[in-house]
Amino acid sequence: MNPDRPRHRPYLRLVLQGIGFVGALALLGWCVRAALSPENREQLSRLGDAPAWSVAALLGLSAASVALNGVAFWCALLPARRLHASDVIATNALATFLNYLPFKLSALSRVVVHNRRDRVPLLTIGGWFGAVLGVMVVALAPLVAASLWRQSVDGVWWAVALIGPVAAGGGLVALARPFASERGLARLHAVLDPLAVGPLRRALRSERFAQLHAGVTMLADPGAVAVGVGVRLADVAVQTARFVLAASILGVGLPWDHAALVASSYFLISVVSPFGMLGTREAGTVWLAAALGLAGGSDAATHPLVVVTLFITGTESVVLLGGAAWAVIWLRRKSENRAAYE
Repeated sequence: MNPDRPRHRPYLRLVLQGIGFVGALALLGWCVRAALSPENREQLSRLGDAPAWSVAALLGLSAASVALNGVAFWCALLPARRLHASDVIATNALATFLNYLPFKLSALSRVVVHNRRDRVPLLTIGGWFGAVLGVMVVALAPLVAASLWRQSVDGVWWAVALIGPVAAGGGLVALARPFASERGLARLHAVLDPLAVGPLRRALRSERFAQLHAGVTMLADPGAVAVGVGVRLADVAVQTARFVLAASILGVGLPWDHAALVASSYFLISVVSPFGMLGTREAGTVWLAAALGLAGGSDAATHPLVVVTLFITGTESVVLLGGAAWAVIWLRRKSENRAAYE
């Protein structure tokens, strides 16, 4: 074994993150160039005529989305640990702003705040993030599947969109519940112990594994999962309304069913992008819309949604910058008050 190899891996990851971020900025530049194309100049000209109330509404919808995502994190943790909702929302605002940048700064900020400030164990945070992701998948997957399948809002779409998340959430709870709490942990040991030997068996019996297991307890709580699914669906509605409003301001025909798929894609790309959300989600959303022929365009280089996504990103960045500044002030003040009290 090469003892130097592990030391080089962090540097390699940093280099790859840097390269990926440069690539994401290139994608953003491609979006800007597409927005400035002759085919989209009419949309750009409408920006100067946008009513103040519509821009204010876009800012409000972006702020509502940040708050809803913070509530989703807060309610997911409730079965294992109760934190102040305002603190979790503030942390989410800061992390969402940092998601513009590479190097996993968004996730790192959540871990630092909740571990060092709120004293949530690191592995419990890992289980918490897993629970949030699980609820997100069961809430959004039926909507995306219905939109891709039906390509329009009809009776079947509504049936899948309404029944699907409820059924998937119930299934998630049913799978997690037998393995939740101390009794469930004992069941896990009974299943895994025969398959584990030596250090792995000791790891499964450790306090750290018990901390990670808290994520299963979170997914086994029907109330927390139900609220989480409801909050995610509310966020989809808010983000869909944001795309419909932005498109109407720019004179782009974007029906609600197409907007739901576009908004979900915009959000999901921002979550999974390893190099930060800036550039990747805008280009990814436009390419998906072009591939599916949404909003009357099939050419990504001139697609009318290029201007719409950049408009949304611009208004959102104002909200996220303000939210991050508020989060830093809020969390610092609360930390100082707690230190003074202790």
